[in-house]
Amino acid sequence: LTFYVERKRSLRRIKASEAVPPAVPESIGGHEAIPTDVVVLGRLRPEINVTRSPIQPGNSVGHYKDPGGTLGAIVVPVGGKSTTRATSDAQLLLSNSHVLAKSGKAKVGDRILYPGVGDGGKPSDRVGKLARFIKFDTTGEFVNTADGAIAEIDSSKRPDVDASIKGLGLPAGTGPVKRGMKVVKVGRTTGKTIGTIRDVHFRFVLEYPGLGKVGFVDQVLCTRYTKPGDSGSLVLERKTRLAVGLHFAGASGGSVFSPIGQVLSGLKVRLVTSHAKKTSTG
Repeated sequence: LTFYVERKRSLRRIKASEAVPPAVPESIGGHEAIPTDVVVLGRLRPEINVTRSPIQPGNSVGHYKDPGGTLGAIVVPVGGKSTTRATSDAQLLLSNSHVLAKSGKAKVGDRILYPGVGDGGKPSDRVGKLARFIKFDTTGEFVNTADGAIAEIDSSKRPDVDASIKGLGLPAGTGPVKRGMKVVKVGRTTGKTIGTIRDVHFRFVLEYPGLGKVGFVDQVLCTRYTKPGDSGSLVLERKTRLAVGLHFAGASGGSVFSPIGQVLSGLKVRLVTSHAKKTSTG
């Protein structure tokens, strides 16, 4: 019989009646005495993905005035002109609007911290600035298709970027969703977890604090495999590692993500699916 404790106390500092006996006697344990042991385990705490280096999907990130959420992926602009005036190979951070842009109430250029404020992020943890976010229709009608935002990484931080998702690797590309599909994500709060898609045309109204009711259409409902703080996690098909969505909402009975195509097209970006080539000098 093992007793797990935060710390052990010296036998000289406790009463005999408080000490764990060497064994549970037969009179209590049954046919034979049960040996005991006391093992120091320490205090159990939630294991949260927080780091300052490298900048990597799966870890804590956020707007400088909000607690934060999860960095979902590294992306780059496609076509047209970037709101950041960045070149086509500029690296950008992908997460939710409610993680990076205060659900649309923030301003382009606002500071983005890594880790987020809720995980100890300080002004010195600035890694970039808000570049673009998908605007919400707050009439309550079922018209919104994604909760997404991007931030441009400071040029001085780019050598420290690892586009592979913590514990999963690089996404293999993007793919469609279907009922029954097994999906996986790595989030700031719960780390690597697996869920199953239940519905691919889910519509619901989500009330954002200080913003109002936002109606979503054609979202993806899964079994519950996330917790608060996992918002912004990139969702992959477990078998192929194809990205299928961006997680943003949950309840006791399920977790919800926006299809990845709707997120990427709304922000005019594409996923980074390979490591940057290193150039040699000399």
